[in-house]
Amino acid sequence: MKGKNPRKQIILSISILVSGREETVGKCLDSLETLRRKVPCELILTDTGCAPQLWERLRQRADKALQFAWCDDFAAARNAGLEAAQGQWFMFMDDDEWFESTARIEKFFLSGEYRRYESASYVQRNYGDKAGTCWGDIYLTRMTRRRPDTRFYYPIHESLRPLLDPEKYLDDYVHHYGNVPEDREAWMAKRHRNLKLLLPAIEADPHCMKHYLQAVAEYYVCGEREAAGEIADKGVANMDPAMGVENLGHFDGLCAASVRISQERDRMDDAVGKGRKYLEKAAVCDLAKASICCDLTIAYGILGQWGECLRYAGTYLQWRKYFAGHKAERIRQETLLLDDCFCDARARRAAGWGFAASIFLGKAGEGEALLEKESLDWWLETVQDWYILASRSLREKWQGDFGRLMPAIGEGGHGAPRQQADGWEKGGQYSRMRQLYGILTREEPEDSAPAAPAVTPEMAALAEQLKERVRQLIGQNQLEAALGAVRQLKEYFPEDEELAALEAQCVR
Repeated sequence: MKGKNPRKQIILSISILVSGREETVGKCLDSLETLRRKVPCELILTDTGCAPQLWERLRQRADKALQFAWCDDFAAARNAGLEAAQGQWFMFMDDDEWFESTARIEKFFLSGEYRRYESASYVQRNYGDKAGTCWGDIYLTRMTRRRPDTRFYYPIHESLRPLLDPEKYLDDYVHHYGNVPEDREAWMAKRHRNLKLLLPAIEADPHCMKHYLQAVAEYYVCGEREAAGEIADKGVANMDPAMGVENLGHFDGLCAASVRISQERDRMDDAVGKGRKYLEKAAVCDLAKASICCDLTIAYGILGQWGECLRYAGTYLQWRKYFAGHKAERIRQETLLLDDCFCDARARRAAGWGFAASIFLGKAGEGEALLEKESLDWWLETVQDWYILASRSLREKWQGDFGRLMPAIGEGGHGAPRQQADGWEKGGQYSRMRQLYGILTREEPEDSAPAAPAVTPEMAALAEQLKERVRQLIGQNQLEAALGAVRQLKEYFPEDEELAALEAQCVR
Protein backbone atom coordinates (compact mmCIF):
# COMPACT_ATOMS: atom_id res chain seq x y z
CA MET A 1 0.00 0.00 0.00
CA LYS A 2 1.33 3.37 -0.99
CA GLY A 3 0.19 6.38 1.04
CA LYS A 4 -0.87 9.34 -1.04
CA ASN A 5 -0.76 12.04 1.63
CA PRO A 6 2.46 12.27 3.64
CA ARG A 7 1.39 15.36 5.61
CA LYS A 8 1.30 14.78 9.35
CA GLN A 9 -1.59 17.08 10.14
CA ILE A 10 -4.65 15.29 8.76
CA ILE A 11 -7.78 17.42 8.90
CA LEU A 12 -10.22 15.01 7.23
CA SER A 13 -10.41 11.23 7.12
CA ILE A 14 -12.61 9.95 4.25
CA SER A 15 -13.81 6.39 4.80
CA ILE A 16 -15.52 4.36 2.04
CA LEU A 17 -16.97 0.86 2.07
CA VAL A 18 -16.03 -0.93 -1.15
CA SER A 19 -18.32 -3.78 -2.16
CA GLY A 20 -17.23 -4.21 -5.77
CA ARG A 21 -19.43 -1.77 -7.68
CA GLU A 22 -16.91 -1.39 -10.49
CA GLU A 23 -19.17 0.86 -12.57
CA THR A 24 -19.35 3.54 -9.85
CA VAL A 25 -16.37 3.18 -7.52
CA GLY A 26 -14.04 4.83 -10.03
CA LYS A 27 -16.38 7.84 -10.27
CA CYS A 28 -16.51 7.95 -6.48
CA LEU A 29 -12.74 8.13 -6.06
CA ASP A 30 -12.26 10.49 -9.01
CA SER A 31 -14.76 12.93 -7.51
CA LEU A 32 -12.61 13.20 -4.36
CA GLU A 33 -9.35 14.07 -6.11
CA THR A 34 -9.65 17.86 -5.86
CA LEU A 35 -10.70 17.69 -2.21
CA ARG A 36 -7.76 15.41 -1.39
CA ARG A 37 -5.35 17.66 -3.24
CA LYS A 38 -6.47 20.88 -1.53
CA VAL A 39 -7.32 19.72 2.00
CA PRO A 40 -5.02 17.57 4.17
CA CYS A 41 -6.91 14.29 3.90
CA GLU A 42 -6.49 10.56 4.21
CA LEU A 43 -8.54 8.08 2.18
CA ILE A 44 -9.52 4.84 3.91
CA LEU A 45 -11.02 2.02 1.84
CA THR A 46 -12.65 -0.95 3.58
CA ASP A 47 -13.18 -4.07 1.45
CA THR A 48 -16.54 -5.72 2.19
CA GLY A 49 -16.65 -8.07 -0.81
CA CYS A 50 -14.63 -6.70 -3.69
CA ALA A 51 -13.21 -8.87 -6.49
CA PRO A 52 -9.43 -9.40 -5.94
CA GLN A 53 -8.31 -7.73 -9.18
CA LEU A 54 -10.49 -4.69 -8.61
CA TRP A 55 -9.40 -4.41 -4.99
CA GLU A 56 -5.75 -4.52 -6.01
CA ARG A 57 -6.28 -1.56 -8.32
CA LEU A 58 -8.31 0.42 -5.80
CA ARG A 59 -5.99 -0.05 -2.85
CA GLN A 60 -3.23 1.69 -4.80
CA ARG A 61 -5.31 4.87 -4.66
CA ALA A 62 -5.85 4.78 -0.90
CA ASP A 63 -3.83 5.90 2.09
CA LYS A 64 -5.17 2.96 4.06
CA ALA A 65 -6.77 -0.22 2.66
CA LEU A 66 -8.54 -2.53 5.11
CA GLN A 67 -9.79 -6.07 4.65
CA PHE A 68 -13.06 -6.78 6.46
CA ALA A 69 -14.64 -10.20 6.89
CA TRP A 70 -18.31 -9.52 6.11
CA CYS A 71 -20.62 -10.48 9.00
CA ASP A 72 -23.98 -8.92 8.02
CA ASP A 73 -23.15 -5.86 10.12
CA PHE A 74 -22.69 -2.51 8.37
CA ALA A 75 -21.88 -0.72 11.63
CA ALA A 76 -19.00 -3.10 12.29
CA ALA A 77 -17.62 -2.46 8.80
CA ARG A 78 -17.92 1.31 9.26
CA ASN A 79 -16.25 1.12 12.66
CA ALA A 80 -13.25 -0.62 11.10
CA GLY A 81 -12.63 2.48 8.97
CA LEU A 82 -13.38 4.80 11.88
CA GLU A 83 -10.86 3.07 14.12
CA ALA A 84 -8.15 3.49 11.47
CA ALA A 85 -8.89 7.22 11.05
CA GLN A 86 -6.49 9.90 12.30
CA GLY A 87 -8.12 13.07 10.98
CA GLN A 88 -9.64 15.79 13.12
CA TRP A 89 -12.85 15.23 11.16
CA PHE A 90 -14.36 12.02 9.79
CA MET A 91 -16.48 11.62 6.63
CA PHE A 92 -18.01 8.40 5.30
CA MET A 93 -19.40 7.37 1.91
CA ASP A 94 -20.44 4.35 -0.16
CA ASP A 95 -18.86 3.28 -3.42
CA ASP A 96 -22.08 3.82 -5.41
CA GLU A 97 -22.14 7.61 -4.95
CA TRP A 98 -19.92 10.36 -6.31
CA PHE A 99 -19.71 14.12 -5.90
CA GLU A 100 -20.67 16.57 -8.60
CA SER A 101 -18.33 19.05 -6.89
CA THR A 102 -16.60 19.31 -3.51
CA ALA A 103 -16.06 23.09 -3.69
CA ARG A 104 -18.15 23.91 -0.61
CA ILE A 105 -16.55 21.15 1.46
CA GLU A 106 -13.12 22.43 0.42
CA LYS A 107 -14.04 25.98 1.44
CA PHE A 108 -15.46 24.73 4.76
CA PHE A 109 -12.07 23.31 5.72
CA LEU A 110 -9.68 25.70 3.96
CA SER A 111 -11.36 28.79 5.43
CA GLY A 112 -11.12 27.40 8.96
CA GLU A 113 -14.92 27.50 9.29
CA TYR A 114 -14.90 23.85 10.39
CA ARG A 115 -13.48 24.94 13.75
CA ARG A 116 -16.85 26.49 14.66
CA TYR A 117 -18.89 23.33 14.01
CA GLU A 118 -19.24 19.83 15.42
CA SER A 119 -20.86 18.11 12.43
CA ALA A 120 -21.74 18.75 8.79
CA SER A 121 -24.14 17.50 6.12
CA TYR A 122 -24.03 17.28 2.38
CA VAL A 123 -26.77 16.39 -0.10
CA GLN A 124 -27.50 12.95 -1.48
CA ARG A 125 -29.36 13.20 -4.79
CA ASN A 126 -31.40 9.99 -5.07
CA TYR A 127 -32.46 9.22 -8.63
CA GLY A 128 -35.68 7.45 -9.49
CA ASP A 129 -34.73 6.51 -13.05
CA LYS A 130 -31.63 5.51 -14.97
CA ALA A 131 -31.83 8.58 -17.20
CA GLY A 132 -31.41 10.89 -14.20
CA THR A 133 -34.53 12.93 -14.99
CA CYS A 134 -36.29 12.24 -11.69
CA TRP A 135 -34.67 12.71 -8.31
CA GLY A 136 -35.09 13.78 -4.71
CA ASP A 137 -32.49 15.56 -2.55
CA ILE A 138 -31.90 14.87 1.12
CA TYR A 139 -29.26 16.22 3.50
CA LEU A 140 -27.28 13.48 5.22
CA THR A 141 -25.06 14.10 8.25
CA ARG A 142 -21.98 12.31 6.97
CA MET A 143 -19.24 14.42 8.59
CA THR A 144 -18.33 14.91 12.24
CA ARG A 145 -15.54 16.10 14.44
CA ARG A 146 -13.83 12.86 15.51
CA ARG A 147 -14.20 12.18 19.24
CA PRO A 148 -13.15 9.28 21.50
CA ASP A 149 -16.82 8.17 21.73
CA THR A 150 -17.61 8.48 18.00
CA ARG A 151 -19.01 5.16 16.84
CA PHE A 152 -21.47 3.53 14.42
CA TYR A 153 -24.50 1.64 15.71
CA TYR A 154 -27.06 -0.80 14.19
CA PRO A 155 -26.15 -3.67 11.83
CA ILE A 156 -28.17 -2.20 8.95
CA HIS A 157 -28.95 1.42 8.08
CA GLU A 158 -26.24 2.26 10.55
CA SER A 159 -26.11 5.51 12.51
CA LEU A 160 -23.06 7.51 13.57
CA ARG A 161 -23.11 8.89 17.11
CA PRO A 162 -22.74 11.34 18.65
CA LEU A 163 -23.65 13.95 16.05
CA LEU A 164 -23.50 17.23 17.91
CA ASP A 165 -24.62 20.78 17.19
CA PRO A 166 -23.86 23.18 15.69
CA GLU A 167 -24.17 21.46 12.32
CA LYS A 168 -23.14 22.97 8.99
CA TYR A 169 -25.33 22.28 5.94
CA LEU A 170 -23.26 22.13 2.77
CA ASP A 171 -24.88 22.17 -0.67
CA ASP A 172 -22.35 19.94 -2.41
CA TYR A 173 -24.17 16.79 -3.53
CA VAL A 174 -23.44 13.21 -4.48
CA HIS A 175 -25.17 11.38 -7.31
CA HIS A 176 -26.83 8.18 -6.07
CA TYR A 177 -28.57 5.66 -8.32
CA GLY A 178 -28.69 2.93 -5.68
CA ASN A 179 -32.50 3.02 -5.50
CA VAL A 180 -32.99 2.53 -9.25
CA PRO A 181 -33.98 -1.11 -9.86
CA GLU A 182 -31.74 -2.22 -12.74
CA ASP A 183 -32.88 -5.79 -12.30
CA ARG A 184 -36.18 -6.01 -10.44
CA GLU A 185 -35.51 -9.50 -9.09
CA ALA A 186 -32.09 -8.55 -7.70
CA TRP A 187 -33.44 -5.28 -6.36
CA MET A 188 -36.28 -7.04 -4.54
CA ALA A 189 -33.79 -9.58 -3.17
CA LYS A 190 -31.76 -6.72 -1.69
CA ARG A 191 -34.88 -5.25 -0.04
CA HIS A 192 -35.79 -8.59 1.51
CA ARG A 193 -32.19 -9.12 2.61
CA ASN A 194 -32.48 -5.87 4.51
CA LEU A 195 -35.77 -6.98 6.04
CA LYS A 196 -34.16 -10.23 7.21
CA LEU A 197 -31.81 -8.10 9.28
CA LEU A 198 -34.38 -5.53 10.39
CA LEU A 199 -37.20 -7.80 11.56
CA PRO A 200 -35.04 -9.71 14.10
CA ALA A 201 -33.64 -6.35 15.26
CA ILE A 202 -37.21 -5.20 15.95
CA GLU A 203 -37.91 -8.32 17.99
CA ALA A 204 -34.68 -7.87 19.93
CA ASP A 205 -35.36 -4.18 20.64
CA PRO A 206 -39.12 -3.54 20.28
CA HIS A 207 -38.82 0.10 21.37
CA CYS A 208 -36.28 1.19 18.71
CA MET A 209 -38.29 3.34 16.31
CA LYS A 210 -35.44 3.50 13.78
CA HIS A 211 -35.74 -0.22 12.99
CA TYR A 212 -39.51 0.09 12.51
CA LEU A 213 -39.19 3.07 10.18
CA GLN A 214 -36.47 1.42 8.11
CA ALA A 215 -38.64 -1.71 7.76
CA VAL A 216 -41.62 0.42 6.74
CA ALA A 217 -39.48 2.08 4.07
CA GLU A 218 -38.28 -1.29 2.73
CA TYR A 219 -41.80 -2.67 2.46
CA TYR A 220 -43.04 0.61 1.01
CA VAL A 221 -40.59 0.73 -1.90
CA CYS A 222 -41.41 -2.93 -2.64
CA GLY A 223 -45.06 -1.93 -3.03
CA GLU A 224 -46.05 -4.06 -0.04
CA ARG A 225 -48.29 -1.43 1.52
CA GLU A 226 -50.17 -3.78 3.85
CA ALA A 227 -46.98 -5.03 5.52
CA ALA A 228 -45.63 -1.48 5.66
CA GLY A 229 -48.78 -0.27 7.39
CA GLU A 230 -48.73 -3.09 9.93
CA ILE A 231 -45.11 -2.36 10.88
CA ALA A 232 -45.81 1.38 11.13
CA ASP A 233 -48.75 0.81 13.46
CA LYS A 234 -46.75 -1.65 15.55
CA GLY A 235 -43.95 0.88 15.91
CA VAL A 236 -46.30 3.66 16.99
CA ALA A 237 -47.84 1.34 19.58
CA ASN A 238 -44.41 0.46 21.01
CA MET A 239 -43.11 4.00 21.36
CA ASP A 240 -41.32 4.64 24.64
CA PRO A 241 -40.81 8.39 25.27
CA ALA A 242 -37.84 7.62 27.50
CA MET A 243 -35.79 6.26 24.57
CA GLY A 244 -34.27 9.61 23.58
CA VAL A 245 -34.40 12.35 20.97
CA GLU A 246 -33.35 10.22 17.98
CA ASN A 247 -36.17 7.78 18.75
CA LEU A 248 -38.66 10.65 18.77
CA GLY A 249 -37.62 11.69 15.27
CA HIS A 250 -38.27 8.20 13.89
CA PHE A 251 -41.59 8.08 15.75
CA ASP A 252 -42.61 11.24 13.87
CA GLY A 253 -41.88 9.46 10.61
CA LEU A 254 -43.87 6.39 11.67
CA CYS A 255 -46.96 8.44 12.54
CA ALA A 256 -46.86 10.22 9.19
CA ALA A 257 -46.18 6.96 7.34
CA SER A 258 -49.13 5.24 9.01
CA VAL A 259 -51.52 7.94 7.81
CA ARG A 260 -49.99 8.07 4.34
CA ILE A 261 -50.17 4.31 3.83
CA SER A 262 -53.84 4.17 4.93
CA GLN A 263 -54.65 6.94 2.44
CA GLU A 264 -52.74 5.24 -0.38
CA ARG A 265 -54.55 1.95 0.35
CA ASP A 266 -57.90 3.74 -0.08
CA ARG A 267 -58.71 3.40 3.62
CA MET A 268 -59.79 7.00 3.94
CA ASP A 269 -61.74 6.70 7.20
CA ASP A 270 -58.73 5.01 8.79
CA ALA A 271 -56.41 7.74 7.46
CA VAL A 272 -58.68 10.46 8.84
CA GLY A 273 -58.96 8.78 12.24
CA LYS A 274 -55.22 8.30 12.61
CA GLY A 275 -54.35 11.70 11.21
CA ARG A 276 -56.65 13.61 13.54
CA LYS A 277 -55.46 11.54 16.49
CA TYR A 278 -51.76 12.13 15.81
CA LEU A 279 -52.25 15.85 15.21
CA GLU A 280 -54.29 16.30 18.38
CA LYS A 281 -52.66 13.87 20.82
CA ALA A 282 -49.16 12.91 19.63
CA ALA A 283 -46.31 15.39 20.04
CA VAL A 284 -45.10 14.99 16.46
CA CYS A 285 -42.77 17.48 14.79
CA ASP A 286 -43.99 20.18 12.42
CA LEU A 287 -42.79 18.34 9.31
CA ALA A 288 -44.83 15.28 10.33
CA LYS A 289 -47.83 17.55 10.89
CA ALA A 290 -47.41 18.92 7.37
CA SER A 291 -47.24 15.42 5.89
CA ILE A 292 -50.34 14.33 7.80
CA CYS A 293 -52.21 17.46 6.63
CA CYS A 294 -51.33 16.55 3.04
CA ASP A 295 -52.85 13.09 3.39
CA LEU A 296 -55.88 14.40 5.28
CA THR A 297 -56.50 16.81 2.39
CA ILE A 298 -56.58 13.91 -0.07
CA ALA A 299 -58.60 11.64 2.21
CA TYR A 300 -61.26 14.26 2.96
CA GLY A 301 -61.45 15.12 -0.75
CA ILE A 302 -62.10 11.52 -1.73
CA LEU A 303 -64.66 11.24 1.08
CA GLY A 304 -66.40 14.35 -0.25
CA GLN A 305 -65.97 16.33 2.97
CA TRP A 306 -65.05 19.51 1.17
CA GLY A 307 -64.81 21.88 4.14
CA GLU A 308 -62.23 19.70 5.89
CA CYS A 309 -60.42 19.10 2.60
CA LEU A 310 -60.06 22.83 2.00
CA ARG A 311 -59.02 23.50 5.60
CA TYR A 312 -56.22 20.93 5.61
CA ALA A 313 -55.06 21.95 2.12
CA GLY A 314 -54.61 25.49 3.40
CA THR A 315 -52.70 24.26 6.45
CA TYR A 316 -50.45 22.02 4.36
CA LEU A 317 -49.62 24.84 1.94
CA GLN A 318 -48.90 27.16 4.87
CA TRP A 319 -46.41 24.60 6.19
CA ARG A 320 -44.92 24.33 2.69
CA LYS A 321 -44.37 28.09 2.59
CA TYR A 322 -42.96 28.11 6.13
CA PHE A 323 -40.39 25.38 5.52
CA ALA A 324 -39.34 26.97 2.22
CA GLY A 325 -38.02 29.80 4.39
CA HIS A 326 -36.69 27.60 7.21
CA LYS A 327 -34.39 25.19 5.43
CA ALA A 328 -32.27 24.19 8.43
CA GLU A 329 -35.34 23.42 10.51
CA ARG A 330 -36.77 21.23 7.76
CA ILE A 331 -33.51 19.34 7.37
CA ARG A 332 -33.33 18.62 11.10
CA GLN A 333 -36.82 17.11 11.05
CA GLU A 334 -36.44 15.00 7.91
CA THR A 335 -36.59 11.22 8.20
CA LEU A 336 -37.46 8.45 5.79
CA LEU A 337 -40.86 9.06 4.15
CA LEU A 338 -40.85 12.63 5.46
CA ASP A 339 -38.11 13.79 3.11
CA ASP A 340 -40.58 14.05 0.21
CA CYS A 341 -43.28 15.86 2.19
CA PHE A 342 -43.21 18.82 -0.19
CA CYS A 343 -42.18 17.10 -3.42
CA ASP A 344 -44.10 18.25 -6.48
CA ALA A 345 -46.18 15.08 -6.75
CA ARG A 346 -47.56 15.37 -3.21
CA ALA A 347 -47.84 19.17 -3.21
CA ARG A 348 -49.73 19.20 -6.48
CA ARG A 349 -52.13 16.48 -5.48
CA ALA A 350 -52.99 18.16 -2.17
CA ALA A 351 -53.27 21.60 -3.80
CA GLY A 352 -55.45 20.14 -6.56
CA TRP A 353 -57.86 18.66 -4.04
CA GLY A 354 -57.89 21.94 -2.11
CA PHE A 355 -58.74 23.89 -5.25
CA ALA A 356 -61.40 21.35 -6.19
CA ALA A 357 -62.91 21.73 -2.70
CA SER A 358 -63.08 25.51 -3.11
CA ILE A 359 -64.99 24.98 -6.37
CA PHE A 360 -67.35 22.40 -4.86
CA LEU A 361 -68.10 24.82 -2.01
CA GLY A 362 -68.51 27.80 -4.34
CA LYS A 363 -65.77 29.68 -2.47
CA ALA A 364 -64.19 31.65 -5.28
CA GLY A 365 -62.14 33.77 -2.89
CA GLU A 366 -60.43 30.73 -1.38
CA GLY A 367 -59.86 29.30 -4.84
CA GLU A 368 -58.29 32.54 -6.08
CA ALA A 369 -56.08 32.69 -2.97
CA LEU A 370 -54.79 29.20 -3.69
CA LEU A 371 -54.04 30.09 -7.32
CA GLU A 372 -52.04 33.12 -6.21
CA LYS A 373 -49.50 30.87 -4.47
CA GLU A 374 -47.98 29.40 -7.66
CA SER A 375 -47.45 30.07 -11.36
CA LEU A 376 -49.98 29.27 -14.08
CA ASP A 377 -47.81 26.42 -15.43
CA TRP A 378 -47.57 24.90 -11.96
CA TRP A 379 -51.34 24.99 -11.56
CA LEU A 380 -51.97 23.51 -14.99
CA GLU A 381 -49.81 20.55 -14.03
CA THR A 382 -51.49 20.41 -10.64
CA VAL A 383 -54.98 20.21 -12.13
CA GLN A 384 -53.78 17.51 -14.52
CA ASP A 385 -52.35 15.48 -11.64
CA TRP A 386 -55.49 15.81 -9.53
CA TYR A 387 -57.87 15.33 -12.45
CA ILE A 388 -56.24 12.23 -13.86
CA LEU A 389 -56.17 10.51 -10.45
CA ALA A 390 -59.77 11.37 -9.53
CA SER A 391 -62.76 9.17 -10.28
CA ARG A 392 -64.94 9.90 -13.30
CA SER A 393 -67.86 11.00 -11.11
CA LEU A 394 -65.67 13.50 -9.25
CA ARG A 395 -64.26 14.85 -12.51
CA GLU A 396 -67.74 15.37 -13.87
CA LYS A 397 -68.87 17.06 -10.65
CA TRP A 398 -65.82 19.31 -10.67
CA GLN A 399 -66.47 20.37 -14.25
CA GLY A 400 -70.11 21.16 -13.51
CA ASP A 401 -69.44 23.07 -10.29
CA PHE A 402 -66.62 25.07 -11.86
CA GLY A 403 -68.88 26.02 -14.75
CA ARG A 404 -71.73 27.06 -12.44
CA LEU A 405 -69.38 29.21 -10.36
CA MET A 406 -68.14 31.32 -13.27
CA PRO A 407 -71.29 33.47 -13.76
CA ALA A 408 -71.23 34.29 -10.05
CA ILE A 409 -67.77 35.89 -10.24
CA GLY A 410 -68.63 38.01 -13.31
CA GLU A 411 -66.41 39.21 -16.09
CA GLY A 412 -64.16 41.35 -13.89
CA GLY A 413 -61.28 43.59 -14.92
CA HIS A 414 -61.03 46.43 -17.37
CA GLY A 415 -59.07 46.73 -20.55
CA ALA A 416 -56.82 44.16 -22.16
CA PRO A 417 -55.22 41.62 -19.80
CA ARG A 418 -51.48 41.97 -19.23
CA GLN A 419 -49.25 38.93 -18.90
CA GLN A 420 -47.32 38.67 -15.63
CA ALA A 421 -44.02 36.96 -14.88
CA ASP A 422 -45.75 33.96 -13.36
CA GLY A 423 -47.87 33.37 -16.44
CA TRP A 424 -51.13 34.73 -15.05
CA GLU A 425 -52.89 37.56 -16.85
CA LYS A 426 -53.70 40.57 -14.73
CA GLY A 427 -57.36 41.43 -15.25
CA GLY A 428 -59.15 42.29 -12.01
CA GLN A 429 -60.80 40.23 -9.30
CA TYR A 430 -60.80 36.45 -9.83
CA SER A 431 -58.69 36.87 -12.97
CA ARG A 432 -56.79 33.66 -12.24
CA MET A 433 -59.98 31.67 -11.79
CA ARG A 434 -61.37 32.93 -15.09
CA GLN A 435 -58.10 32.33 -16.95
CA LEU A 436 -57.72 28.77 -15.65
CA TYR A 437 -61.33 27.98 -16.49
CA GLY A 438 -60.87 29.36 -19.98
CA ILE A 439 -57.83 27.16 -20.59
CA LEU A 440 -59.43 24.01 -19.21
CA THR A 441 -62.65 24.41 -21.20
CA ARG A 442 -61.10 25.56 -24.47
CA GLU A 443 -62.91 23.90 -27.35
CA GLU A 444 -60.94 21.55 -29.56
CA PRO A 445 -61.31 21.81 -33.36
CA GLU A 446 -64.05 19.58 -34.74
CA ASP A 447 -62.86 16.45 -36.48
CA SER A 448 -64.02 15.60 -39.98
CA ALA A 449 -64.41 11.96 -38.94
CA PRO A 450 -66.63 11.91 -35.83
CA ALA A 451 -66.24 8.17 -35.30
CA ALA A 452 -62.49 8.53 -34.78
CA PRO A 453 -61.64 11.90 -33.19
CA ALA A 454 -58.23 13.25 -34.08
CA VAL A 455 -55.64 13.83 -31.40
CA THR A 456 -54.85 17.53 -31.53
CA PRO A 457 -51.31 18.79 -30.86
CA GLU A 458 -52.52 20.12 -27.50
CA MET A 459 -53.97 16.73 -26.54
CA ALA A 460 -50.82 14.94 -27.69
CA ALA A 461 -48.66 17.30 -25.65
CA LEU A 462 -50.87 16.75 -22.60
CA ALA A 463 -50.66 12.98 -23.06
CA GLU A 464 -46.87 13.14 -23.22
CA GLN A 465 -46.71 15.24 -20.05
CA LEU A 466 -48.92 12.78 -18.21
CA LYS A 467 -46.96 9.77 -19.47
CA GLU A 468 -43.76 11.41 -18.23
CA ARG A 469 -45.46 11.82 -14.85
CA VAL A 470 -46.31 8.11 -14.90
CA ARG A 471 -42.68 7.24 -15.69
CA GLN A 472 -41.56 9.32 -12.72
CA LEU A 473 -44.02 7.53 -10.44
CA ILE A 474 -42.75 4.17 -11.71
CA GLY A 475 -39.17 5.33 -11.17
CA GLN A 476 -40.08 6.21 -7.58
CA ASN A 477 -41.75 2.77 -7.26
CA GLN A 478 -45.13 4.41 -6.61
CA LEU A 479 -46.77 1.73 -8.71
CA GLU A 480 -50.31 2.07 -7.39
CA ALA A 481 -50.45 5.79 -8.21
CA ALA A 482 -48.84 5.16 -11.61
CA LEU A 483 -51.34 2.40 -12.42
CA GLY A 484 -54.29 4.63 -11.55
CA ALA A 485 -52.95 7.38 -13.80
CA VAL A 486 -52.35 4.96 -16.70
CA ARG A 487 -55.87 3.56 -16.54
CA GLN A 488 -57.37 7.04 -16.52
CA LEU A 489 -55.24 7.98 -19.52
CA LYS A 490 -56.36 4.90 -21.42
CA GLU A 491 -59.94 6.18 -21.26
CA TYR A 492 -58.87 9.12 -23.42
CA PHE A 493 -56.14 7.48 -25.50
CA PRO A 494 -57.22 3.82 -25.88
CA GLU A 495 -55.04 3.25 -28.95
CA ASP A 496 -51.80 4.43 -27.35
CA GLU A 497 -49.55 1.35 -27.27
CA GLU A 498 -47.08 3.02 -24.90
CA LEU A 499 -49.79 3.17 -22.24
CA ALA A 500 -50.14 -0.61 -22.41
CA ALA A 501 -46.39 -0.96 -21.86
CA LEU A 502 -46.51 1.43 -18.91
CA GLU A 503 -49.43 -0.49 -17.44
CA ALA A 504 -47.41 -3.71 -17.67
CA GLN A 505 -44.57 -2.05 -15.74
CA CYS A 506 -47.01 -1.08 -12.99
CA VAL A 507 -48.24 -4.65 -12.45
CA ARG A 508 -44.92 -6.45 -12.89
